[in-house]
Amino acid sequence: MVQSTLVTPAPYHLPGYLGYVPQFKFKIGGTYGQTTHSILDTSDYLQSKQMPYRVIKEVKFQEPLARSKPASQEGWSNTKLKGSMVPGYTGYVPKGQHFFGQRYAQACDNALKSFEADLIVKEKSEETLKMVPRRPLTPVSKANAYPAKPRDFQYGTSPYRLPNNHDEKYFLSGYTGFVPQARQLLAKSYPVITHEALTLHQDVQDRVRGKVEAPRMTRAKTAPPGAIYARKSGLIPNYTGHVPSMKFKYGRTYGATTVNALNQSI
Repeated sequence: MVQSTLVTPAPYHLPGYLGYVPQFKFKIGGTYGQTTHSILDTSDYLQSKQMPYRVIKEVKFQEPLARSKPASQEGWSNTKLKGSMVPGYTGYVPKGQHFFGQRYAQACDNALKSFEADLIVKEKSEETLKMVPRRPLTPVSKANAYPAKPRDFQYGTSPYRLPNNHDEKYFLSGYTGFVPQARQLLAKSYPVITHEALTLHQDVQDRVRGKVEAPRMTRAKTAPPGAIYARKSGLIPNYTGHVPSMKFKYGRTYGATTVNALNQSI
C-alpha cells in the first residue's frame, strides 16, 4: 500500500498546539505537521510513552435527571440541564456556584445532583403539609364592616375634568406629560404642584369662556421716588450714576465734591 505524500505520518502535533516542542524555533521551511514529525521521529528526541495529543473518547450523554414533575411545571427546561454538561454553556446551572476547583462537567454533575436532592426533599415536605389537617381561619372583622365609599366620578377620569375641590385632581409622581401653569409653581411635591396648576388652569379657562367674571385690576399706589442728590450730604463712593458738572470739579474727595450736586439753595 502506497502512503500518500499529502498526509503527514504519525507522530506529529496538530496545527494550533500550544505546548512546548524542543528545537522547533531552529527549524524553518516546512509545515507545522512536517516539522513536528521530524522532531518527534528523531532518535535524539526523548520520546514519551504517551501520545503528544490525547485521543478523545466518545462520551455518551446521559438522559435528563428523573423528576416527578414535568419540566413545564418546574419552570425550567430539562433539555438544557443534563448529566454531562458541555463546557461553554453560558446558562444558569442551579447550585453551580457552590462547586469549584473541578472540571466543568464534573462540577455541573455534582451541582445538579445536589439540586435534585433538594427538589426531592421539597416535594416530600409539600406532601407532608398536604396531609396535615388545617383548621378554617376565623374572619377578623365582619363582612361589610368597611363599606366602599361611593365615587362621584368613574375611576380613571382625567384630572382635567374633575372639579377644583376634588381630592383626585392631580397627577402622580413620574407623569411626564405637559401640565399647564405648572412651571411657575416650585418647592412643593409633585401632586400638590399639579393640583394647584390644574386648579389655576381651570380658573383661567372659566374666565376665557365667560363662566366667571374676571377680577378687576387695581393699580397699586407707588411711593414717591427718593432724592438722589441730597443737599446736605454727598453721594457714596463707587456711585456709577450721572453727577451734574462732576467733570469740572477736582481737588476734593468724591463725597465732598457731590454735596448739593444740583446747586440748590439751602
